Amino acid sequence: MARSYLRGMNKRSFLGGMAAIALLAATGASAQSGADVQRISNYLNGLTTMEGSFIQTNPDGSISEGKFYIRKPGLMRFEYAPPNPAVVVSDGTWVAVVDRASNAGAQRYPLGETPLDLILRDRVDLAREGAVQSVEREGGQLRVRALDPDAPRKGDITMVFSDNPLELRQWIVRDENGGITTVVLSEMRRGVQLERSLFSIESAEMDRKGR
Repeated sequence: MARSYLRGMNKRSFLGGMAAIALLAATGASAQSGADVQRISNYLNGLTTMEGSFIQTNPDGSISEGKFYIRKPGLMRFEYAPPNPAVVVSDGTWVAVVDRASNAGAQRYPLGETPLDLILRDRVDLAREGAVQSVEREGGQLRVRALDPDAPRKGDITMVFSDNPLELRQWIVRDENGGITTVVLSEMRRGVQLERSLFSIESAEMDRKGR
């Protein structure tokens, strides 16, 4: 993403993008797909910490990349590589977008009002009905398409897992305007030690101002 994307980011587009991370945080399933959803539930609930790399393809065709870090409960950081100046940090209370090329204040959103609140909990609740639209197997992959049953017009999310072993590989978000954002994960490591300071919004702002 270019800097113009960051300037144009509003709450709706931000939450739509972050919903990808929380695909199954509010999910239900039919009887025929219940076993697969249970596997995914167990996978998500087994996560404590994770780090890795990502490549993001945006609706306008632009591509950005960076590193991500997750530490449950409540903590997350997506750090984009230059020339993208963005850092997205959840400190357990707020989710903030920091523009490292600007002195403007971080854009903050209550974690509890974002889908991240669910995925970053100690235990993910997969009991909500009506979210999962399809579960498909193809080419050694498990693809789960979901949407928010309370706001179906806001778009949908497809999460792609390797099937054996089960591992999150990418997510695809279709927003309410039909725009597609794809995030591909790689070099993932689970159970790593991540310092609490990595998820400090204030530290992210201080790093920006020191540049």
